[in-house]
Amino acid sequence: MDVSAAPSDQQSLEHRVTQADQNPAAADRINRESSHWDAVAAAEMAEHGEALAVLPGDLHDRAKPWLPFLDLPALTTRLLDRLGDIRGRRILDLGTGNGFLAAALALRGAEVVAIDVSAASLDLARQRAERSGVLDRISFQLASAEETGLPDASCDAACGLFVLHHTRLDASAAELSRVLRPGAPAAFVETMGFNPVLSTARRLLPGRLGIEKASTDDEAPLTPAAIRRFGEVFDGSVTVEWPAVVCVRMLCYVPFLRGPLASGLLRAADRGLGWLPGMGRASYFGVVALRRQD
Repeated sequence: MDVSAAPSDQQSLEHRVTQADQNPAAADRINRESSHWDAVAAAEMAEHGEALAVLPGDLHDRAKPWLPFLDLPALTTRLLDRLGDIRGRRILDLGTGNGFLAAALALRGAEVVAIDVSAASLDLARQRAERSGVLDRISFQLASAEETGLPDASCDAACGLFVLHHTRLDASAAELSRVLRPGAPAAFVETMGFNPVLSTARRLLPGRLGIEKASTDDEAPLTPAAIRRFGEVFDGSVTVEWPAVVCVRMLCYVPFLRGPLASGLLRAADRGLGWLPGMGRASYFGVVALRRQD
């Protein structure tokens, strides 16, 4: 697939705005998200000096070596399982960020359309695709999840890592319904708000006790009510899956619980919870699996 827009070519990348986004509140939200992720991309480049290549078997972003502790490989594996055979298929990577997932999909044979609201993130993602040897299999577009600018029924599948909870769910559900072909699957690794204890901690603790505030003010974990709202708009099935229980391990964000002994105990506690029926809903991370109606 030819690269349709090079993110470093800033003037060629115009943010598409839907009619729904033409109100000031929606536009301001997208601008805040764009600014935040521009800064995140700049910080990543400053830390590593160059975009890190993605390898064929990678199931997590090696630029973030703590992710296996939070079971991201298990979550990514479930995402890929729900997409099925992606060889030669056109896959939408919604909110591509630094491009890890886009490159991982392309290395598995997909033709990828990677979109994001952050021009700096797309620039980093494009460099990463080039270093991973898959630049010819990914097109990059500066656009929002609410308005991708893609033709109707043009994608064989869609996916994303931690993107839906940054969007206006009614609009992103409608857009996914529009761009997915009938019967097409989609899967998203997401931050979940099913656990009231973790949800309360998220509201109260970042910025205190040495815990970094890494989220934007506009994002919100996906609660049961949010999933229902998404399902009311999406034209197809919506299910939440829990490949791993990541609950007690969230205490690793407290600085004095980051050592090897504490980390091992936190992991063991989550493994124990995973054996209990129904405890998946306690997890901070889950997979939202979709299937477009035939």
